[in-house]
Amino acid sequence: MSVETRRTLTVVIPSYRRLDRLNDIADRYLDQGADEVVIVLDGPHPGWESALPEREGVLVRELPENRGLALARIAGLEASSGEIVLAVDDDVEPGPGLVDRHRRFHTGGDTVLQGYMPVTVPRPRGRDQAPTYLYARDYETQVDGWRRGDSSTILNSLWGGNVSLPRDLYLRAEQVKPSERLEYNEDLDLGIRLLRLDATASFDEQARSSHHHSRGLDAYLRECFARGGAVADLEKRWGERPAQLTPTVTIPAGYNPVLGWVQRRIAARDSDGLVQSAVIVVYRLSGIMQNWRLQDASARLLRRALIMRGYRLARRA
Repeated sequence: MSVETRRTLTVVIPSYRRLDRLNDIADRYLDQGADEVVIVLDGPHPGWESALPEREGVLVRELPENRGLALARIAGLEASSGEIVLAVDDDVEPGPGLVDRHRRFHTGGDTVLQGYMPVTVPRPRGRDQAPTYLYARDYETQVDGWRRGDSSTILNSLWGGNVSLPRDLYLRAEQVKPSERLEYNEDLDLGIRLLRLDATASFDEQARSSHHHSRGLDAYLRECFARGGAVADLEKRWGERPAQLTPTVTIPAGYNPVLGWVQRRIAARDSDGLVQSAVIVVYRLSGIMQNWRLQDASARLLRRALIMRGYRLARRA
């Protein structure tokens, strides 16, 4: 790409309580030729000035309160000056040439590039790492869909952490509907808005990064419950439930009736009960015994049950 046609690119990194990794991540993007890195601290981070010393090419914005990922990204968007915005997560490590792959893609028009960010799974597997292994498999399943699908497939399943788009397109998406706090599916919400603008999207497997996902069971259960509330929030926001989220809050036809009963029983309670506790015991014991198949099955069972509970309670509120 000639100097005359080189488009400027800003990397936006929202972060929450991960100060220790931000300097290294910012340096990696600058070393790859990013024109600017904007770090958004999502809420007060006392002492960040010493942890993130001022330097050329890096802007730090500390939000006065925790606003959630979507609004933190918008704060970064507003502070950015690049023609292209590359939105990444603070637990995603850029692969070689990532910035250049995103920059070269954007030659004009309302286009979005979904990069590839496979999950780095721990090996050997520990006794409480089923959430990360499930996340990694779910992600690769979605990637298979992007490989076979079209532009709308990508935007209807946008997966943040390694996504770029023109700054002006992002700003126009805010005019369709301004971002609001969602505890999950922020990327899907952005994808829906971009579809309203007739934007197009591509998936580039060579725009590669590594996702250092980490969840133990307790954090995973909280996340599952929050996902249910986010489904209800999106349903209210758009006047209908996005079809791709229906399988997360309903038990499909033909599903094992016993497992369905367990999930409905857990979902019907407003707090932990005997059935949920029993499944958690199975999860813990299977981890000790390294019965990964059983542990994964119990984690999946808990996932839908708690998403259903979170959805029910959010709709009732």
